Amino acid sequence: MRKWLAGLLLICSIVLLSISIYSLMGMFFQEKKDDSLQKQLEEIYEDGDRAQEPEGELPSGESAPFVVDEGILALHEKNLDCIGWLTIEGTMIDYPVMYHPEEENYYLHRDFNGEYSANGCLFLSEKCDPETSDNFIIYGHHMNSGKMFAALEGYKQQAFCEEHPLILFNTLHGKEAYQVMAAFSTPVYTGNDFAYYTFTKAENEGEYQAFINAIMESSFYDTGITAVYGDRLLTLSTCEYSQKNGRMVVVAKQVKTN
Repeated sequence: MRKWLAGLLLICSIVLLSISIYSLMGMFFQEKKDDSLQKQLEEIYEDGDRAQEPEGELPSGESAPFVVDEGILALHEKNLDCIGWLTIEGTMIDYPVMYHPEEENYYLHRDFNGEYSANGCLFLSEKCDPETSDNFIIYGHHMNSGKMFAALEGYKQQAFCEEHPLILFNTLHGKEAYQVMAAFSTPVYTGNDFAYYTFTKAENEGEYQAFINAIMESSFYDTGITAVYGDRLLTLSTCEYSQKNGRMVVVAKQVKTN
C-alpha cells in the first residue's frame, strides 16, 4: 500500500514538474517572440522617421509646413490601429501606441500583429478620440520584467519625476511633448473611487478645472506644474500592487517643443 502511494506521489510530482517546465518554456519563448517583434517595430519606426525638412531658412513670418511623422506612418501602414509612439527617455518605456475603439481593452493581451501576448501593447482608451479629446488615456501592463508601464512606479518618488519630467508622444500629426503634472495611486471599481479613467473631454472650463484639482489633491507631491482650460492632457495608467485593484497614474500636460 505504501509503495503504491509512493509511486502515485512520484508520478504526480513528475507531472507537476513537467507542467511547470512547459509553462516556463512557454513564457521564455513568448518573451523571445515579443522582444523580436519589438526590435522589428523599432527598426520600422526609426527607418521611417526621416520626414524631410524644408531646405534653407524660411522667409520671415512664415511657419514650417506640416510634415507627417514618417516613422508612425510606416507603422500605421503595417497596422491601422497604430496611432503613435510613446517614449520616456531613461526608462524602458519606448513603445508603439494602439487604438481599437471597436472593442474594449483589445490590445490588453495582444501584440502589434493582434496575436496573443502576455505583455500586450500600450493602447489608447476606447473612450478617447485622437482628434478631439482633451485627455489621452493610455494603458499598459505593469510587467515584473520591467517592460511596458512598469517604470511608472518610479513616479512615486519626486526625484524620479524631476529626472524624467517629459513624456514624448509622436503621432501622425507630429511630435508632441507632455510635462508631468501629477502622479498618484488609487483603487478602482470600488464604487466611490476617483474615476480618472472617465475624463476624456471637458464640457466646460469648470469641469476641466475640477479634474485638475482632483489630480493635484491626489498627487504624491507638488510638481509646481498645472494646466489651464485648453491644455491637452496625457494620462498614463497601469496596475499598482500595494492595494486591491490599485492603479498607478501619471498625468501630464502638452507643452511646446522647439
